[in-house]
Amino acid sequence: MRGDTIFSVLREVWTSDGATRREIESSLRLSRPTVDKALTELMGRGLIGPVGTRSNGGGRPATVFRVNGSVCSVVGMDLELPQLNCVLSDLWGNPLHRLTLTMPDGSADPIALLREAGEKLAGWLETLRVPWLEVGGVGVGVPAFVTDGMASFVGATMPPWRGVVVRDVLEREIPSRVYVHHDTHLMALAEARAREWTDGTLLYIALRPGLAGDVRFGASLLVDGRAYRGAHGYGGSLYRAFVAGEELEGRGREERLDLLVEKAVGFLVHALTLADPERVIFYAELLGEDREWFLAACRRRLREALAGEFPEQYTLTLAVERGPTAALGGAIAVVHYLRDNPEFLWEWGGGNGKNVPTAVSNRIKDEHRR
Repeated sequence: MRGDTIFSVLREVWTSDGATRREIESSLRLSRPTVDKALTELMGRGLIGPVGTRSNGGGRPATVFRVNGSVCSVVGMDLELPQLNCVLSDLWGNPLHRLTLTMPDGSADPIALLREAGEKLAGWLETLRVPWLEVGGVGVGVPAFVTDGMASFVGATMPPWRGVVVRDVLEREIPSRVYVHHDTHLMALAEARAREWTDGTLLYIALRPGLAGDVRFGASLLVDGRAYRGAHGYGGSLYRAFVAGEELEGRGREERLDLLVEKAVGFLVHALTLADPERVIFYAELLGEDREWFLAACRRRLREALAGEFPEQYTLTLAVERGPTAALGGAIAVVHYLRDNPEFLWEWGGGNGKNVPTAVSNRIKDEHRR
């Protein structure tokens, strides 16, 4: 059977609801024998399985097939310096284990930092008794602009990284494919998954602590569940979106919050009119119990700023996904890649290490890099 047919069927059942034979036939315009053969081969690899039945048009209940989420694990890593957050999840993005460590800020030697991060990740998986042959990939989030696996920090409050080959360094430390992304894109992916949003436009804003007592505003624009990265990887970014530590120092609670609201509304006025999102989400965990006050103040000032210029057709709410959000998003990004490119799971022997000599593993990694 042609591989593209099998992969099309695999993508079709890679949804939370799965799919019946008739649904696969109709969606892909395939014959019943072709669908049956593809399902048999996929079940033989352990990639999919029956998960129940449902009725189509009131007839006899039909078997529903869905991807087996435990075929392999995926890893998300967030370099939220000085913290390293890691998440191990299944193929549905459900977190299985989490790890948080304190790391150096990486300003002096980013390569040494990345090597240490790779060693920590490898040691953690060894403790969990998860072999690398059962890991489908590692998604890494960095608060930087990312191009082809290289990261560059820009801004006075950020580490002086320029063109750091994050992917290459980590792939020398761990025997897995590595995918590097801007961290806020990954946080937005985790939020969209938590809310089961797969369509529409989402503007995600994350307030995160900087290394110099500052507060940074990261941003991501999701369109139909995918991060908009622009022509050069800068899509969704905000210009000089931070409040410096010296501006916050010595101020009372309300004054600090006012400064943050003023900064947020300043860039949101332009972002809302340009991107016209349906939803705006703030991740503001660092504000603690002041999150709701901050949100209410942003709503009020935005209405005042946009009155008569822009109809209020967006919703502005707080994020529901909390904790190591970017690390979870890193795992979800790997899941998305495997779903878009299921041939990797297929050639991998279902992610369980079967029939994967070193030459094949290296070829798959080389194809990924190209």
